[in-house]
Amino acid sequence: MRGNLSESLTFTVPISLEAHALAERFRNKHRNPQKAKQVYLNTLAVFAVQFYLRCMGIKTSWQGSLSWNPLIQTLMDIADLEVIGLGKIECLAVLPNEQVLHILPEVSSDRIGYVAVQFEQSLEEATLLGFVKTVPENGELLISQLNSLEDLLIHLNKPIEKIEQPIHLSQWLMNVVDAGWQTIESLLNPQQSELVFRFRGTEHTLVHPENSTSSLQKGKLLDLGRDSKSQIIALVVGLISVSREEINVGVKVYPTGGKNYLPKELELIVLDEAGIPVMQATARNTKSIQLNFSSEIGERFSVKVALGDVSFTELFLT
Repeated sequence: MRGNLSESLTFTVPISLEAHALAERFRNKHRNPQKAKQVYLNTLAVFAVQFYLRCMGIKTSWQGSLSWNPLIQTLMDIADLEVIGLGKIECLAVLPNEQVLHILPEVSSDRIGYVAVQFEQSLEEATLLGFVKTVPENGELLISQLNSLEDLLIHLNKPIEKIEQPIHLSQWLMNVVDAGWQTIESLLNPQQSELVFRFRGTEHTLVHPENSTSSLQKGKLLDLGRDSKSQIIALVVGLISVSREEINVGVKVYPTGGKNYLPKELELIVLDEAGIPVMQATARNTKSIQLNFSSEIGERFSVKVALGDVSFTELFLT
């Protein structure tokens, strides 16, 4: 296998038989011809970017990426590649003579960059055309707007900044749950573990959410204590899928350890993408606090739980 760094800083990668065999293996898992073709090209695009980054001494983990998962391939048009220690790059397959790329909302955020990979008709070679750090809001990216691959290397070799990775709520409904989030039964007693959501005058009860494909709830414990005195509460997030574009979200805090009431003055706050509080409640003699809202797919928000000067904030992506 060879690579050729041209004067214009594009990079041409021969597509190996091994890469085609992997793409064929993934393609055979999908009956829909259009989806099968999409998965095939996405696989070759990820292969080409991985090859390039390896040549540049940058470590990646394809098997740790969502694009390696056939279930996710079915549900999303995705070609992500995990760059170890930095985050995900989206590998954008470009067909011959294509001048405009269309990036779907589901991959238009939570990426450290986007690399365009153009194929020839024969699929014997792929050319990495360039890179951008972010995509336009309308999801349309002109080939002429790409920065050079040199800029990609500069971007990846900057001093590592800790990039806060959001929790992917829509992927929870695909049984891909972020580490640290547990079943409700493992956190709460049976009387606490039934979540009721009220949205736009309707009511949804999640009694057996683990068996559902359209609703789910997970939680984690937070210690808001200080000076060696624990104040452990449970933060629970519940989801109900409304449509491909919208999801209902409920966030709730409970006392734990046999306590019936939350600590007084505990605050539960929902913040928008800009960090501006949009919903807020404070515990008095309160058994639990719950905030419900709807979110469009691809939208970011944060949930903050605070007690005095101790607080935790979780970043979410729907």
